[in-house]
Amino acid sequence: MNHSLKFLTVVFAAITSLSAHAHSGHAHHGHQHSQQGDFGDAAKASAPDGVTVSDCWIRALPNRLPSAAYFTLNNSSAHDAALIGAQSKAFGKVMLHANTTVNGMAAMVHEDKVELPAGGSFEFAPGGHHVMLEQPASELEIGKSLPITFWFEEGRAITSDCEIRSAAGLK
Repeated sequence: MNHSLKFLTVVFAAITSLSAHAHSGHAHHGHQHSQQGDFGDAAKASAPDGVTVSDCWIRALPNRLPSAAYFTLNNSSAHDAALIGAQSKAFGKVMLHANTTVNGMAAMVHEDKVELPAGGSFEFAPGGHHVMLEQPASELEIGKSLPITFWFEEGRAITSDCEIRSAAGLK
């Protein structure tokens, strides 16, 4: 029994240490997390020519845990576009992220820009690119929608209503 308790103590200490290290590294990796004040007035911004946001949804997680938004960007124009950020009054921090593998370990990385080629599309989906949503102002209610403004180069923006969906059964 004593051996089991020591083992559990060591495992707990290791997990706590890794968690603190990951959080510490996440806080100091050279980019600004909150993009809420970095952009102009979305009401005055025009959308990039030929660019649309479709199928936007937010994964609901309990207890105001960080969540994510998923959607598809479509570009029917003859010019490339670049998503450079997002914002929502419903969250304290909103960031562009991607899931990747670093040294054989799954990791989330900040994306400063996501290129959207002319005539192409780009999917933000679970397990890949997403908009990280932290510090929700209130509990997320399944079935409701929240607006997210997607900011592109040249001060252009698109605001989309994103449906809140249950995390149960989603990949």
